[in-house]
Amino acid sequence: MKKTISIIIVFLFIINISYGQRWKRTRYELVGAAGTTNYFGELGGANKQGTHFLGDFDMNNTRYHLMVGARYKIVEKVAVKLNFYYGRLNGSDAYTDYLPRKQRNASFTSNIFEPSIQCEYSILKERLGMRYTFQNIRRFKLYYVNTYVFVGIGGLVFNPHTTNKDFRTNKNESFKKFQGVIPLGVGFKYAINRISTIGIEFGQRYTTTDYLDGYSDIHSKARDSYSFISINYTYKLKTTRSGLPKF
Repeated sequence: MKKTISIIIVFLFIINISYGQRWKRTRYELVGAAGTTNYFGELGGANKQGTHFLGDFDMNNTRYHLMVGARYKIVEKVAVKLNFYYGRLNGSDAYTDYLPRKQRNASFTSNIFEPSIQCEYSILKERLGMRYTFQNIRRFKLYYVNTYVFVGIGGLVFNPHTTNKDFRTNKNESFKKFQGVIPLGVGFKYAINRISTIGIEFGQRYTTTDYLDGYSDIHSKARDSYSFISINYTYKLKTTRSGLPKF
């Protein structure tokens, strides 16, 4: 009897260890995303004096972006993700009712390319198994959603095309069209099946330039920034015994 109980305990212990290491079987992930892009700087913005981030949000200036990337799980709750973003930025005073901006009547547009790397920490870890997929949506609970925060570093290539330069700025100063960028934000993922997930990610980008729109207003006290809202799809790759991904 004691021998039987011992065998059962060892068996359960092995199962528990095996289940706890399941995340190692799919440490590599391929990611694709598309979504919206918003610019925060001198041109365009809300119906008030210019600020940054959501306080200066203007839906009319929303544009698009595409992304491909890859993720690697270092440990169960920590991962690194390599990103390659292509998108478009836009800012126009034509959409604001704030008089000083409307009278300025300037606008810009720019293609952007952002290679970056981010470190992710899962506040709510990813849950594995068919129970935690859309096939069992009736058992869905919020704490089943993989919730993570991230911060990173990257570069930004941009080339602004501007209109109406006849107002007081220090626009004649030269500026480089490659700058640094610091991404940070939050994301959410939920499994479609065993090998794929769908999610949404909110990311703010702080840059090292005040010339993202081609202008730098003499009264500006902050560098330009932009944000991404992405709908992403993730495909998991099996990890081989050597620790490499299996395509």
